[in-house]
Amino acid sequence: MSIKVAYGGVLLALNVILLTLTNIIPVNTLFIMGLASLLVSIVIMEWGFKSGIAFYIGSVALGFIVMASKSQWIVYSLTFGIYGIVKYFIEKDRSIYIEYLMKVLFANIMIVILYFILRTIVYIPINIIIVASFEVAFIIYDYVYSSFIDYYNNRLRKMLFKNNN
Repeated sequence: MSIKVAYGGVLLALNVILLTLTNIIPVNTLFIMGLASLLVSIVIMEWGFKSGIAFYIGSVALGFIVMASKSQWIVYSLTFGIYGIVKYFIEKDRSIYIEYLMKVLFANIMIVILYFILRTIVYIPINIIIVASFEVAFIIYDYVYSSFIDYYNNRLRKMLFKNNN
């Protein structure tokens, strides 16, 4: 139990550091939020869905405190932060085509919600090139996310917990 609390605390601290970097590094904030989103998958893999929800809630609450741009916090909370949980639910004994359909549907629903929330705060141009770029970027993000999960399961977990096996 104590290793769970310690490891979870370290992951949450790393998450907060990454979210704080969105204030310091004005470019690539989406990349940084994408990195931060990977950590919820570790919590889900190690301790299950309920712990993943608790981690997500903690990361969103702390993100609200440390992220200067509340529009970026909204983007993180509704997309990147929750994606590990959504991915966990979607990738259950389905064909890969159904999985991708569901993931792209989730991404598009969230981007529409974000558009309507954020359009009053920031100007968001919409055209076919931006929409197509979003679709491609999301598929790449999901592929990288899946690759990270595989890498964690096959390599990182063994290195991190080699004394506990």
